[in-house]
Amino acid sequence: MSEIRRQEENLIIVSTVEEYALKHNMDVSDVLRLFSKYNVLKILRSQYDVLHMMDLGESLDFVENFLGRIGA
Repeated sequence: MSEIRRQEENLIIVSTVEEYALKHNMDVSDVLRLFSKYNVLKILRSQYDVLHMMDLGESLDFVENFLGRIGA
């Protein structure tokens, strides 16, 4: 994996974690625990090819949709 791709994946993840925390009035550490429990970080990385072409806010929508579907 290229370094640029890894940095872009990390940007998507950091942005999504911060936006989720802000929207749901949670600490970032709690969001990271939630995301870890449901493998959200791995899923975000696996969807990089689609998500990197969208607005960063779309990643938050993607995660909220995913967590809603699994009942988290």
